[in-house]
Amino acid sequence: MSEKKPLPVSNYADVKDKIGNGKPTILAFGMSHCYSCLAISKVFAEVLQEHSEFQVYAIDGQKERIISRDLYKLKEMPTQIFFDTAGNEVFRHTGAYKKPVLDIILKKYGFE
Repeated sequence: MSEKKPLPVSNYADVKDKIGNGKPTILAFGMSHCYSCLAISKVFAEVLQEHSEFQVYAIDGQKERIISRDLYKLKEMPTQIFFDTAGNEVFRHTGAYKKPVLDIILKKYGFE
């Protein structure tokens, strides 16, 4: 059995213009030393293997704390922010969850 790998970490500056580009987008804020952050990142990596058309980006909330704290007002990690095709925030979740729960959220917010 192969070990699941987390999403590669992206710089916010490299992905901010993808929000609202006509595709739903998820920003998954976390920290490299946080167990729950790594767990949910692995779930998102699994989703991207199944749906390569999705836009899901892992952002290091500690290294990008000005973005996470000041722009998105995050207080805890991991936090995932879901944006619709126009770039409007439609859902926000703090914490980790299993893939079946994520599948329900993705369907509800237009990722299927």
